[in-house]
Amino acid sequence: MSIDVKDNLDFQAAKFSQQIINETIKENLIDSPSVENLVTKTLGVLQENGIYACVLYLQSRSSDKDKKISNSVMKNLFELIKFIEIEPPVDTSPSGKLDFVSTNICKDLDTLFLTKQLWEQILLYARYGAKAAKDGRL
Repeated sequence: MSIDVKDNLDFQAAKFSQQIINETIKENLIDSPSVENLVTKTLGVLQENGIYACVLYLQSRSSDKDKKISNSVMKNLFELIKFIEIEPPVDTSPSGKLDFVSTNICKDLDTLFLTKQLWEQILLYARYGAKAAKDGRL
């Protein structure tokens, strides 16, 4: 795994977190507390249980509102991994995403730790973005 030094990964994390806010609060008019709540729970699952559990958690959301939020979050998390030279999953079915995570991310410790750190950064920024949107500051 080689990362081009021109790829500012923190910038990319910020960009993808903004995309989550745009796709949920601004485009779909989902209330910001719902976005903040789901993103915060997702971050907790990621930190406590890891990447595989994080994807499972996002796929387990059942209400229409939560599905819209979780789909945006998952899409943007997977998009960021392009910057560590891993193409996002082609098979976007639930089992395809889980297979992708286990075979392309979890099998290599360096990739696993870097991905986890980057996903945490996206989720932190998205959480604060949702909080700022709630307060009318975004």
